[in-house]
Amino acid sequence: MSKLVLITLPIGNSEDITKRALETLKEENHFLAEDTRNLSKLLNHYGIDSKSKNIDSFHDHSEDKIARIVDKIKRGQRLCIVSDAGSPVISDPAFPLIRVCLQEGVKIEANSGISAVTCALELSGLPPHPFHFHGFLPKDSKGRREYFTEQLSQVGTHIFFESPYRMEESLEILAGVHPQGDVAVGRELTKTYETVHRFKASEFKNENINYKGEFVLLFYVGKEHVPTKAENQKLKDLANQYLREKRSTKNLSKLLAEILEEKSSDIYNELI
Repeated sequence: MSKLVLITLPIGNSEDITKRALETLKEENHFLAEDTRNLSKLLNHYGIDSKSKNIDSFHDHSEDKIARIVDKIKRGQRLCIVSDAGSPVISDPAFPLIRVCLQEGVKIEANSGISAVTCALELSGLPPHPFHFHGFLPKDSKGRREYFTEQLSQVGTHIFFESPYRMEESLEILAGVHPQGDVAVGRELTKTYETVHRFKASEFKNENINYKGEFVLLFYVGKEHVPTKAENQKLKDLANQYLREKRSTKNLSKLLAEILEEKSSDIYNELI
């Protein structure tokens, strides 16, 4: 089946390669490499004849090649992409290619080793820089709402583990907090029934997600979602005007809490 295959390579010790990645290097014939010489050297180290492989360069300045590469895959070719070390996505050049592949309906496969975080980030189609890993979400819905809201002040892709028993509710909470946010849900990553859903937060009910298995939840916060200092100052000015009109501080704190989705008591303490 035609697809783009992402292969994570050892970061230093060549013996750290996974069996799956090694088998892929042996079996596949068409490769994109950050440095073709480094990949050839690594293949030869593993006893794989690099001269039998078709290796083309793809690096930070190769965006002019993307359309041609995607066209090849759509016409039936399987292509593997590697960086000099580690994941081809994290601080390496594969993301622009992945983004176009997903837009064009090209299947992506990740040979990421044992890291669910890396695998989810590679397959999500969300910007990899910066990313923030938060572990498991709080169990209570109020805690999750507050936690999601806190992350809206940090630009980047946010990554969470979540229980299948709470996943649907967490998506509903996220839709309320960050409705236009880009979201990805990875289910059963690297397993037989691996699925990845990519959607706007408010549209999660259209995705027909099977809420069984192991999940990784990701969402992106862009600069446009983070309140600027000017916006914060404008809000403070409005609050001061409200108080000058001798209106209740308590009522104001409740109003701001609704707008900012924060605790009214915390806002009240800042105003008094």
